[in-house]
Amino acid sequence: MDLRSMPKGPEPAGSRCAVGKLYRHTKTSSWSVVQDPVLHEKQVSELGQSYAIVHRFSLEQLAGGKQPRHAWTTHSVAVHSIALRNALTQIFQGYPDWAPPGKPYTFLPPYKPLLHRWEKINTFNAVDETTKQEMNILREELKPLVEVELNVLEKAKSSGVVSFDKLWLIFAPGDFVVANIDGSTCICELQSAPKLIKVDPRKRNRAFRPSMGDDEEDDDEEDKDDSQKSYWLILFSQVDWDGSRCGRKIGQRRILEFNGMKAVTDLDMYPLSFSTNQHEKDLALARGRKFESLRGFHVMDCEGAKFIEKVTPFGIEYIPEPVSGRVIVDAHAFYHCQEKVPPFKLQSTFKPDTSYYEDTGSDTDTSSEADTERLTLGDDERHEDLRPLTDEECILAVPRVKGFDLRTKQWCYFNVVDLRETSWSDSSYDNLVLPTDEKELLMGFANKERLREAGFDDFVKNKGKGVIILLYGPAGVGKTLTAEAVAEKSRVPLYVLSAGELGSTAGKLERALQTALKCCQLWGAMLLLDEADVFLEARGSDNVERNELVSIFLRQLEYYQGLMFLTTNRVRKIDNAFLSRIDLILPYKDLDLNTRRELWVKFIHRLPPSDVDLSDSDIDELATNKMNGRDIKNVLKTALIIAAVAKPLRKRHLQTVLDIRKRVDSLRLTTDGIAN
Repeated sequence: MDLRSMPKGPEPAGSRCAVGKLYRHTKTSSWSVVQDPVLHEKQVSELGQSYAIVHRFSLEQLAGGKQPRHAWTTHSVAVHSIALRNALTQIFQGYPDWAPPGKPYTFLPPYKPLLHRWEKINTFNAVDETTKQEMNILREELKPLVEVELNVLEKAKSSGVVSFDKLWLIFAPGDFVVANIDGSTCICELQSAPKLIKVDPRKRNRAFRPSMGDDEEDDDEEDKDDSQKSYWLILFSQVDWDGSRCGRKIGQRRILEFNGMKAVTDLDMYPLSFSTNQHEKDLALARGRKFESLRGFHVMDCEGAKFIEKVTPFGIEYIPEPVSGRVIVDAHAFYHCQEKVPPFKLQSTFKPDTSYYEDTGSDTDTSSEADTERLTLGDDERHEDLRPLTDEECILAVPRVKGFDLRTKQWCYFNVVDLRETSWSDSSYDNLVLPTDEKELLMGFANKERLREAGFDDFVKNKGKGVIILLYGPAGVGKTLTAEAVAEKSRVPLYVLSAGELGSTAGKLERALQTALKCCQLWGAMLLLDEADVFLEARGSDNVERNELVSIFLRQLEYYQGLMFLTTNRVRKIDNAFLSRIDLILPYKDLDLNTRRELWVKFIHRLPPSDVDLSDSDIDELATNKMNGRDIKNVLKTALIIAAVAKPLRKRHLQTVLDIRKRVDSLRLTTDGIAN
């Protein structure tokens, strides 16, 4: 007989002529009249659902003492009231995963959401009386559960110190936190409550540690201790730019276990509310506004450090190198020209995945910049969302931007604070020793609008739209300087490649040339291929490998749509296929007397007048020395070093350097070395 069918109320023991059945679903549970455990659980869960708030208790054994003792402890507090749930939804807006998707809203020990939002709970002002009454009841029921931890939190705020086990109290999701990231003080947003990662010292990972033999000693006690320490894993977000849009990028930081109390501001990451620097937020905002202005493509000057990404067995490292000069800031090209895609999907609103709690073992971005995954890339066109950023987004902006060092041809990261607007100069063009009509012709080719108006094109679409200018002549007469001056005058970057950088194999040549041409197209840059003799020489049947290089080079040039300078000193041996593709051949010859004198004057006029004591006759005599422009510059540079201790610069200083050069020129260079 099912006991559920028994009549209500007391009956004399054994008065019913039937068998009653009771069920116990676990060894420790009470007896139940329901055989189905699922149905039993449902009936139990429905107990008290008519109440606005249900406080569940469980009988737990107390620790310590000789005899077992038990006490009622809180299992959970559940909110059934719809009005109260709506109020809590407002209070916990933005708090990640504070309540499960099912009903009702349930709070469990250690009540992290309650402690992090207690101030809002305490000050919430309900509109209607019913909600106000229910909120008061909820506060009264919850306060004894969180009172001890609230006192600890208040003490931490007033004293500025905290213990390791209570660290989670001061880190509330959604709060701003301060940390040193990439060498810069950054403000980040906490993504979720810290998670305690307990480390068993017996399971210490000794991988990657070189053996020192049987008598191995570990002198690095600090490293040993750290590997055995538990830690809090903290997830934070920053605003980054991936070449298409801005959004949140997730990083992680570990705070290792420590003894006793520690100043909050001494932690590797701490809440902004504890900061003693009142200007921290203002500095972050100013840097963020500059970050905002650097979205898209920009030619900048950089003085400071660049950071080269390097993949190691232990993760990603960023190797610092000095940088001084012109750079490109362009995240789109950073990914597209390296044939890689952003390893993270930036989103305006980010909801962290619990999988991020799988600790990688290092304090780094979980979204690695060197992700090896290669996806299908889109076209070369930019699709950029350049909407204005809010103050909060600027404050959270990363301290570095992605770009390209034009001098070393390296993809790297630059500190935002090291970048400044580039300073274009016409002086190199003005000092260019070329006939006026040739200079005007060069600028005509460099004028994109004028070329577009001309509208001439090949019969094949997008073919033959580029302009190729060949500069040929002896070394040091200004071929490279011409390309630099035209690019500077045109206010566009110059991408310089030497034949050596292109490589001597077909595969390397094609990749390097494709990258260079793609970058020039994206940036509207001019391309200078210096010392291009190996690619320009006529092909023959005796060198199949070089013929392949020339063919690849020709094929890549067909669809190039920019301005390219080629330099060589062997124009007579140029392949006919190249000659037919060259738009302008500009010859250079050894400098004559008048040109040499003009160069001497131009170089000398760059110096402060008080540092020079040279007459016109001195310059006339200097110009009689047969030298190219590079030689004149080097002689003047060396003479200035001599004159540094006996200013001003006089003819005798220059004559000393010239005499040394004459003695060197009198020596004969042989395959065995230098001999008389």
